Amino acid sequence: MVKSILIKSKNAQVWSLDIVVAIVIFVIGIVLLYVYAINYLSRSDEKLENLFYEGNLAAGLILSDDTFGILSDGKINQTKLDDFSTSYSEKKSSIGVTKDFYFELEGLELNGLPATYVGKINNSQIEDFIQITRITVYNNKPTKFQLYIWK
Repeated sequence: MVKSILIKSKNAQVWSLDIVVAIVIFVIGIVLLYVYAINYLSRSDEKLENLFYEGNLAAGLILSDDTFGILSDGKINQTKLDDFSTSYSEKKSSIGVTKDFYFELEGLELNGLPATYVGKINNSQIEDFIQITRITVYNNKPTKFQLYIWK
């Protein structure tokens, strides 16, 4: 009888060792999944934050009275707007934006003709696309300025 108790207890020890190994493997898998998920989310948030930063920077600089901006005395200057539309690549590099963008204004006219946007319009599938909205004065009316920027 003593011999049978010893055999049963060895089987129980092996069985409990299997459970401990399985729990350790399961916990390692959960930890790896958690670490991967946190790193993946932080990378996508970082891309979006950079895009918002560049979009806000571009909107602020375009709607400024500086040499590369389109405002004069707090209102959109039609001459500067026409110049911005013809030299988009130069203006983009002068304001320090690396992403492509375009902006829209209600009642937009370029060189005396109606237009829908200024900049480089998006013609392909993109991952990240944001819109920055500001209020400005165009043709002596408050107007919504919408800048679209993508990666």
